[in-house]
Amino acid sequence: MERLLAFLKSQSHHLLFIALEVVALVLLFSQNRYNKSVILSTANRISGEVTELTHTISAYKGLSEENIQLLQLNASLQREVQTLRYQLQRQQVDTLSWQLLSGGEGARAFPYDYVASKVVGNTLFSKSNSITIDIGEKEGIRPDMAVVSSEGVVGVVVATSQRYALVLPLINEKSYLSCMVGGSEHVGTLNWDGVSHEYSLLTNLPRHAKYQEGDSVFTSGYSSIFPDHIFVGTIAEEAVSSNDSFIAVRVKLATTFSTLKYVYVLRNHEQSEQDALEATHSVR
Repeated sequence: MERLLAFLKSQSHHLLFIALEVVALVLLFSQNRYNKSVILSTANRISGEVTELTHTISAYKGLSEENIQLLQLNASLQREVQTLRYQLQRQQVDTLSWQLLSGGEGARAFPYDYVASKVVGNTLFSKSNSITIDIGEKEGIRPDMAVVSSEGVVGVVVATSQRYALVLPLINEKSYLSCMVGGSEHVGTLNWDGVSHEYSLLTNLPRHAKYQEGDSVFTSGYSSIFPDHIFVGTIAEEAVSSNDSFIAVRVKLATTFSTLKYVYVLRNHEQSEQDALEATHSVR
């Protein structure tokens, strides 16, 4: 108690000044209508801005949650589409096709899962571009897994940590992707020439085949990384080929890398088995 009294005594001048200021302000705004209206208007404006900001933050949070739900729904729908295509393809070549569609013992499940993730890093200013996403080993992500967007192919996972993964996108000079032209089923190799983020080159296409502007380009499925018929882009024009025995075309990429925010990683549950078989029993 003595300490409190001593403190109040030492600060008596400051306390008196604050008390007089309060009295002066009360007298000023209680006796003057204009001043009162000004302070009330200012207070209302500040209160309104705070309320609007609160609503904006709440709406943004709700929108973020809705985006996550839509991503998960889209991932599920994409997997269902790929599963149906997979089953129909096997029906055409399997003598037990009725079992495949009815889920009998002969049915083989589509081996890929779609895992939604957010882009947290994106370099677009060199020939060694990369993308960082916010899922990693904790979610079962590892190198050599395919990455796609709602538009089309994005790239391949090349490195992982516990919570992040690094993606080699199509717009990297080290990216090579086996692709086929829809309708013709001819296969070529997609490799970025470093000219534009919107285009890449599809090379090693048979010269006798006919291609037109606007033809769709898909993944070929000739690897354990990508399933077939994932959309890559469309043919824009014929390009110069380094091999006279083949032709090359410029492909307008489906994915817009400059605005990429969310992607899906494709986990192939049969990838290890296929890779091990091909590595240990290569044909010579």
